[in-house]
Amino acid sequence: MNQQESTQHRRIASVALNVPLDRTFDYLIPEELRGAVPVGGRVRVSFGPRKNMLGFCVELKDEAEVDEDRLKEINHSLDNEPVFTPRMLRLTRWMAEYYHCAWGEALHAAIPSAVHSRSSRRRLQFAVLQVNAEEANRKADEIFDSSPAQAKQLRALARADGEASVAELTRSTSTSRSSTKALKRKELIDIEKKVVERDDPLSEVEPEDAEPPELTDEQQHAYDAICGRLENDHFGVILLHGVTSSGKTEVYLQSIQRAVQQGKQAIVLVPEISLTPQMVRRFRGRFERLAVLHSRLTESQRRRQWHRIYSGEADVVVGARSAIFAPVPNLGILVVDEEHETSFKQENTPRYHARDVGIMRARMDDALVVLGSATPALESFQNSEEGKYTRVKLSRRIGGHPLPEVDVVDMRQEWAGHARPRVISHRLEHFMRQSLDRDEQVILFLNRRGYSPVIRCPRCGEVVRCPRCDIALSYHRRINVASCHYCGFERRPPETCEECGLEGLRFGGTGTERIEDAVEKRFREYSYVRMDSDTMQGRDAHEKALEPFRQGETPILIGTQMIAKGLDFPNVTTVGVVNADVALHLPDFRARERTFQLLAQVAGRTGRGEKGGRVIVQTFIPDDPSIEAAAKHDYEAFARHELPHRRRLKYPPFGRMARIICRGKKKKEIEDYMQGLADALRSLAGEREDGSRVLGPAPAPISQIKRRHRFHLMIKCPGAGAVHDMLDEVSGLLDGPSGCKVIVDVDPQSML
Repeated sequence: MNQQESTQHRRIASVALNVPLDRTFDYLIPEELRGAVPVGGRVRVSFGPRKNMLGFCVELKDEAEVDEDRLKEINHSLDNEPVFTPRMLRLTRWMAEYYHCAWGEALHAAIPSAVHSRSSRRRLQFAVLQVNAEEANRKADEIFDSSPAQAKQLRALARADGEASVAELTRSTSTSRSSTKALKRKELIDIEKKVVERDDPLSEVEPEDAEPPELTDEQQHAYDAICGRLENDHFGVILLHGVTSSGKTEVYLQSIQRAVQQGKQAIVLVPEISLTPQMVRRFRGRFERLAVLHSRLTESQRRRQWHRIYSGEADVVVGARSAIFAPVPNLGILVVDEEHETSFKQENTPRYHARDVGIMRARMDDALVVLGSATPALESFQNSEEGKYTRVKLSRRIGGHPLPEVDVVDMRQEWAGHARPRVISHRLEHFMRQSLDRDEQVILFLNRRGYSPVIRCPRCGEVVRCPRCDIALSYHRRINVASCHYCGFERRPPETCEECGLEGLRFGGTGTERIEDAVEKRFREYSYVRMDSDTMQGRDAHEKALEPFRQGETPILIGTQMIAKGLDFPNVTTVGVVNADVALHLPDFRARERTFQLLAQVAGRTGRGEKGGRVIVQTFIPDDPSIEAAAKHDYEAFARHELPHRRRLKYPPFGRMARIICRGKKKKEIEDYMQGLADALRSLAGEREDGSRVLGPAPAPISQIKRRHRFHLMIKCPGAGAVHDMLDEVSGLLDGPSGCKVIVDVDPQSML
């Protein structure tokens, strides 16, 4: 018997489970399953009260770590062949150690849950409106005061063309099935069982012209640099730093074509679901063997796409964050488009960053990484300055089109002496009218949804807050609801101040709905579309909203950050940033960087054609360095200003961080626990003598969510090794008090 057969027929499997315990569990392999439990395969086991839990076999052995009489047997083996290769097992093990989670949690995140179902046909429950959308919205308004959850479901169904799976409906609205059943009893909806077949998400995507254009001199230089590294079959990272509309995507396409010709596969990560159809359209014109992976796919689509990739039927995979785990057999090149985007960071366990996991995966696979951005993360820029990455620049737009002129409007002057301040400044309105009169298009951007982010009493200053979260309720005028954007709580806005009794509360600030109102009043003759998370809830909502704008049928596009990047519409000649200051005041050391990146990306949506373009940036802080640099399209000026501040304070990229959050119902208990944890960490930091520091504990900026109090602390160290050493030393303290949840976030992207 050879070594492989001997390993296959071993008696004990070490199984990783999706539980927050940093260990694996030994199970006996019953006689009938000997040789049928591959390392990297899935198994079903009993664990505690759960009789059929999914697990992953990570090792086969003959000796158990405990008395074999105490071991349970594996119930079932789901795979004849492993779903995880040895390299993917190594990668997920690294993830577990680096992001301080259980190996089973990392493995579970790396494979879509839909893959665990073998059926090609599934019967799902669908909620189907029995009234038209207008009537559904009217009924929602009628029943809101008594049944806000039911009203929320009705509105969601109206937005989703009258039909949605019950599972998707309850998930997207943060409601329960009891509300769905109540709507059925009221005969407002029906619940139907439908068979969902495997279908092809690419079938309705029209490919773009397949003929590759001739590269510019700068593009050719970038292409040569990438292909030179591809030929070597060695790991490396290239930072493709190109201004907006400089042709980064064409460089990706032709570089990937070279990798495919060499018999390798490619993964392309995009940050927003709304960008996926556009990217897929371009890639489908060049590659027949294409697959997509993202959260808008149905379960059957996701399962089918994963199996195509696993079986080697796809040369190129395009997708969002989780596509980094696509099981391509021979990864040659990984492209991370808009690599600076925070959406590549997972905000629940395991809290991985897809860009950084991708770089580690490429290192293990001897593959090449291409990070593309007009506004690279300062960590990536500094790595290129230090020679860890190779930076290649695209400084000119395709066709020689200049970057758009940027006008900064000081809204302090615009508002001076006006009882009713304008949302759209005189200057922005002027250029909007110029563009619209010439049959050109306009984009208005604001990274806040709703009508007003604050409802405030003008006499006592009291703000209407969520009773479950430490956050102001946002007013949504279209449905006359005050809503919490964290927990989903909704109520009618009060008519009088609940603190002092004054009538006539003020709706402060601006959201996308208020812009919509201003457009309706000033530009009545023009149609528009609004894109934010309130309106984009159907499975194909992004594509349905963008298509008429792409075709020129809708001249005005209003939206949040989902319209800020990647979209290429040559007829857009005016872009208005309604409030550039939204992110500047957040308690986050990256606030200026995020502001600069967002402004630069939004500005890039115009001037992409022969007609040129102009950007109007409305701000109350026109002399802020991030706004000044964005107005000049000067990334390096911004970096030169920001990096010395980061260096002085030892923030990334000149240090590494981990954030620890504890949340629970008992505020004093959490505070005491976090103080004890901070004391232990400070003691360790003092022993290191390398400048490591512990900040906090303190209430988190949002100190309560869903009636759970939140305290946090920060570990700042000169390098990642020091962070992990300190976390390892206190690992026994990270369980927290009973009933509390402790979260470890390594390399945090959010400080809220």
